[in-house]
Amino acid sequence: MRLLDTSACFPEASHDGRTHFAHDGVLPSTPMIDHERALFVHTLRELYHLEAELENLQAELATEATREELEEYYMAHGETTSEQLARLDALFDEIEGDLEAQLESGVEPGPIEDGPLEALRADRDELVGDIQDPMLADVVDAELGRTIERLELSRLETLLTLADRMDLPSEIVDPLEQTYREAESGLEELQGLPQ
Repeated sequence: MRLLDTSACFPEASHDGRTHFAHDGVLPSTPMIDHERALFVHTLRELYHLEAELENLQAELATEATREELEEYYMAHGETTSEQLARLDALFDEIEGDLEAQLESGVEPGPIEDGPLEALRADRDELVGDIQDPMLADVVDAELGRTIERLELSRLETLLTLADRMDLPSEIVDPLEQTYREAESGLEELQGLPQ
């Protein structure tokens, strides 16, 4: 049973006859998104990449934190992020049957780069490198965490809006709603940490 028909999400060629996919299956920076399903899959892939990058970043931030509260937050949230990634993997499994034709043609769905996260991380690294007081680095890292949670919430809001518009089944919506609640909780916790 197809839960999400993505057959039109991965066209083989555009109107000019050129393929819009790299050989490694990664969408170019301006993919052709001409309907809700394509935007849903694209945003889901962005969220997956965001979560995967966040999983790695949180371990680094926990190690570098000088305040115990911030270290504990990043350690605990790292576990939550791992659970969220597993949930997103399951969502990709739910829609996998819809993508069999694309896989056979050599186009592999999966995460795509999420430019805002890389830019935030680069800015953070540069700023922290210039900071002399480690406690100030914690302030920067807490702000980075809040910004990332807001970015995650934004992606999830888009996915939930699209899921509602497309009347997607609970097998797709429920994991997204759970992840949204966890991201809200993570943001609230970060906002409650002493500065």
